[in-house]
Amino acid sequence: MEIREEEFGKMIGGRKRVLYLCHKNADPDALGAAFSLREAFGGDLAAVEGVSKTGGSLLEAIGAEVLIDPSVEEYDLVVVVDTAVGLQIGDLPLKDYAVIDHHQEGDLLDGAIFQIQRAADSTSEIAWEILDKSGIGPSREAALALLVGIITDTGRFKHAQASSFRTVAEILERSDLDYAEALEVLSRVPTDTSRRIALLRAASRAEIEWKGEWIVVTSEVGAFEGSAAMTLVEIGADVALVGGAHGDLCRISGRARRGAVLAGLDLSAILEEVGRAAGGSGGGHRGAAGLEAPGTPKEILAEVRVLVLEALAGQRPHGDGDPSP
Repeated sequence: MEIREEEFGKMIGGRKRVLYLCHKNADPDALGAAFSLREAFGGDLAAVEGVSKTGGSLLEAIGAEVLIDPSVEEYDLVVVVDTAVGLQIGDLPLKDYAVIDHHQEGDLLDGAIFQIQRAADSTSEIAWEILDKSGIGPSREAALALLVGIITDTGRFKHAQASSFRTVAEILERSDLDYAEALEVLSRVPTDTSRRIALLRAASRAEIEWKGEWIVVTSEVGAFEGSAAMTLVEIGADVALVGGAHGDLCRISGRARRGAVLAGLDLSAILEEVGRAAGGSGGGHRGAAGLEAPGTPKEILAEVRVLVLEALAGQRPHGDGDPSP
């Protein structure tokens, strides 16, 4: 059942134990939205498997603790935040649950008690609307968490709609925060040696396909697929697809320049299609998306590359060429 933001408090009222659950490798948008809702309505904050480095930096800045892989059976209601895809939460056996998400796909929606899922640049913007329409002023920490979530999910506003700017303005006006404080959180993210090595390996293993005016690059690494794809775009690719094997599963991250997105490329739709066909899941944003499914990186990368090239065939680059987040 789809509900309005102002109905959220009523829907969780009377629940003794509520868990706000973030997806695997939880990013600042998921954590910011979940943390702000927990602060406002009570409950516990959790993530599946762990949090990203940027997410960890945010948690440190706001002094928050997150449960990793909690026993969901102990809760009266689990609110899944920033995803509606079961695989992204490890296909946990959820009983009573809700979904708060800004993506436009998800197998969890059918079984949810209620959901708020609408197109937005970030889930943090939806969380802000819930607080605002419920008449709840966020704590300083919650406001900071929401700001960092919006900043990261919009690629520092390179891909933001006007609504994102309005939300940030409202948060700043109603808190004692400076925008610089949110940027300071992002500057604390460590760049460790293993990540740097993964980026260098991705570049050294890159396979380049040049069709017309488009350069599509694929590569394989053992970790940091998203960072590697972003790096390949920054050094020249129009679209970068990086895969890695993780046990029996393959993870693919895709990134595209703004010009490719404006030309009609939708990585979210492509990776969702390929992920579902392979028995997994995929999705994200038009210029930044991922999938997780059984199979080898080489085989799945080849499938995705074909669809990307088909989407760009006959199109010309548009815009300034800035890469997507």
